[in-house]
Parts: sequence; C-alpha cells; structure tokens
Amino acid sequence: MKFKSIYFLIAFSALILSSCDPENVLKPAEETTKPLYEWDETKIQTITFQNSTVSTTSSKVVTTGATATITDGGYYTVSGNSGNGRLIVDAKDEIVKIRFAGLTLSNDTTSPFFIKDAEKTIVFLKSGTTNTFSDGTSYTHTGDPNATIFSKDYIGFTGDGNLVVNANFNDAISSDDMLYIDNGNFTVRSLDDGIRGKDSLVVNNGNINVICSTGHALKSDNELKADKGYLNIKGGTLNLSSTDGDGINTTKRLIIEGGTITAQSTNSQALRSDSVVLISGGSTTVNASKKGIESPGITISGGTTTINSNKAGVNATYRLGGSQIDGSILNISNGILYVNSVSGTGLDSSGDIKMSGGTVVIQGPSDLSKEGIKYNGIFTITGGFLIASGPQSSISVKAPSASSAQNAVRITSATISTNLIAIQDASGNTIAAFKPTRSAYGLLLSSPELKTGTNYSIFKGGTYAGGTTVNGFSQNGIYSGGTLVKTFTVTDKITNVSF
Repeated sequence: MKFKSIYFLIAFSALILSSCDPENVLKPAEETTKPLYEWDETKIQTITFQNSTVSTTSSKVVTTGATATITDGGYYTVSGNSGNGRLIVDAKDEIVKIRFAGLTLSNDTTSPFFIKDAEKTIVFLKSGTTNTFSDGTSYTHTGDPNATIFSKDYIGFTGDGNLVVNANFNDAISSDDMLYIDNGNFTVRSLDDGIRGKDSLVVNNGNINVICSTGHALKSDNELKADKGYLNIKGGTLNLSSTDGDGINTTKRLIIEGGTITAQSTNSQALRSDSVVLISGGSTTVNASKKGIESPGITISGGTTTINSNKAGVNATYRLGGSQIDGSILNISNGILYVNSVSGTGLDSSGDIKMSGGTVVIQGPSDLSKEGIKYNGIFTITGGFLIASGPQSSISVKAPSASSAQNAVRITSATISTNLIAIQDASGNTIAAFKPTRSAYGLLLSSPELKTGTNYSIFKGGTYAGGTTVNGFSQNGIYSGGTLVKTFTVTDKITNVSF
C-alpha cells in the first residue's frame, strides 16, 4: 500500500505539473490597483502620536492613551512618535487609506500596527519621510497579532517614502490575506519571516531589503486553497537574506516576471516552492547560499538567473529521496542561467530535464561524489546552448538522453583542470570557450552548431580577447594561442571524446 500511494502521488504530481495552470495563479486575478492606490488630499483626517498620548481630527478615530483605533473608511494621515504606541484598524467591510508621514511607533508587548478588520487597507508612504515600527521580544498575548505589522485582511503599500520594520518577536510584516507592494522603500529586520502574505504576496515595484534569522525573507503559505499561497514578483529591486530560512518560500507558485532580485540563505534555499518556480523575466542572483532553487517544477523561460551555491544549484525534486523517478521536472526554454555550485550538483532533477532554448553555463562542484548535471528520468535537448563542467568522478557530467534532437559532445580528460578550453569548427570559428573555476575532469557541450558528420578541434590554454566572460564562459571575442589536443567528428546525438 505504501508503494502504491507513492506511485499515485508521483503520477498525480506529474499531471498537476503538466496541466495548464492548474492552480489558476500563473496570471492571478489581481484587481486593477490604480483606483485603489489613489490618494485624495481633500479628504484628509489626521492622527498624531505624542509620546504617551495621541490626538486626532477625526470622529472616526477612537483614542485611548497612546492607542488610536480607526473605525471607518477614509483617508488618514498619521505622524508623530510613541515609545508605547499602537495603531489599530477596525472598520469592517471598509476601505481604509493611511498615509504615514513621519511616524515612529514602538510597542514592547504587542504589534504596534494591527489591522483587525477591514475590506482593504492601503498604506501610503509619504515621499521624503521615514516611518519606523518596532516591537519587543515577547507579547503579552497568544495568537494574532503576531507580527510587528499584522493584518487579518488585504494590505497594500505604495508611495516613495521609507518604511523601517524591526521585528524582535516573530514576523515583521504579515497578512492573512493578500499583501500587495505597489511601491515604497522597505528596510526589514526580522527574527522570523520578513514579509508574509498568507494568501498571496505580490511585488509590483519598490526597493525591498529584508534580513531575517530563522524565517523566510518573503513568504506565502496558504496550503488549503488551490488558488492561494502564491508569490509574484513583477518588478522592483529586492535584496533578501536569511540565516536559517529561505530567501523566498511559497507553498504554491513562485512567479518571477521582472525586477532585480538578490537572494541569500546561509543554511537553506534561496528560492523554494512546494509547487512550481516560474522565471520568465528580470534578473535573479543567488549569492553564498546553501542551495539555489528547489521545487518539484522549475521552468525558466526568460530573464537572467545567476546562482552561486554551496550545494545544489537548481534542484527539481519532490524530496522522496533515492534514485527513483518522482515526476519532478526542470524545463528551460529561454533566458540565461549561470550556475556555480561549489560542492553540490549544478543541475539536478529527481525526474526529467527538458531544454529547448536559452543559454545554460554550469561550473560544476569540487566534490567527487557529485556531478555537474544529474537526473533520474530523461534529459532531452532540442535547442539552446549548454556547457557544463564536472569533477573527476565516474560520471562527472551526465550526458543528455539519446532521444535528444540536438547534438552534444561529452569531453573527458585528466588535464582539463582549470585550463581554458575552446572548441572550434574546421573554419576556425569558436563554438565554445570555457574555463572551469574548479578542477574539472569532464565537459558537456550542446549547441545548434554541432553538426553530424562535421569535424571539430579542441584546444587547451591560450587566451580570449574582447567580448564578455561570465561564469567562465567567453563569447563575442577572439580565442588564440591554445594547444591543439584533439580533433573529433560528431557521429551521433551524444559524441564521447577523451584526450
């Protein structure tokens, strides 16, 4: 029964991954945000914190000591400072718009900003202002709220101002609904999760800097509803760092359409989804992380993705373990992928790998028990450019499956080491020039320029002038001065060459 259940899970998971957007979140049904994110200067009501007291011009705001509670919809400008202050929104079914205009709130016993009830709350960060929220190391209650800024309903952020959140108890910014960042400058330091939208987290623009300890920098974690628990990055500049958690973690889809993302996780993954990671644009860089990207389904169809990891660079897996084929898939159809894996496999799939386009450059590991490329199912290449290195092991770099439509050559030699290697055609055109970062025994090259029945030459050493070199791969320049070490003819889909 145990094995039947596992096989059923694999078959069902494969069906889910191959279906057309089964979770209905590839292009989530997000409402038009423009009217919602407009401010009306003629309807302003003010709330001003002054140490242990708070004053207001609105009859819709109830004040008690240093606590202000907004009870109805409208436009509210909030400013001032309080060492034990609290702002609460309790306006059922209302749209509340709050402008932070130089506000500093701290509270040692609970959340200083709590959205208890509202249809939607939009926070406007006034240009030129810095707004800071801090909590203590323990709360005097259990349950909600459990974050420095906590919302039970939809919360959105916009504006050009600054928001600083210091979370000493748990999460920094958390919503049990959708959390939408239209714009703003965020500096978040958190003990646990940095920014969490349970139903969804969407970043349209902004400058977002998150540093957290035990939790995830960005997170969406609704496990119960099929169309919830996703995270979508459309733009902005994001710097995400966690010690023990992930840079980004989702239970459903992680969608990256644009923006500039730098993610780091010391002891976990930079990008992790329990469902699918979809990268179609933007620039994503993983720095000094234990692992790069991990998910049962990973699709790269655009953008530039750069991964510097200690362990696996890109890992498609259901985490069932062993060498069984688990239905996971890594699909590369366009874009650029650079992987530099110090001691783990560069590209790893517990299921299949499919490549139909794009450019993939892999610096393989130094660990002799690992490989530059590894898969449990099949690896088919029908287009694109791939070059990868691997250590001196029995496999080094696993070649594509024989069913691939595009030719590949697998080169092995004890003298590759960290030397510059160039492959040229009979006319002297350089098909690839690559220099391993760590001592390599094997190289795998697949390119549309590798033609069946055509002769090629392998050169070692020499120099590459002009052009660009990224992750050891040089292009658009001139190679010269190398030593000819081997000539070969492409005879099949996979041609093995040794020197």
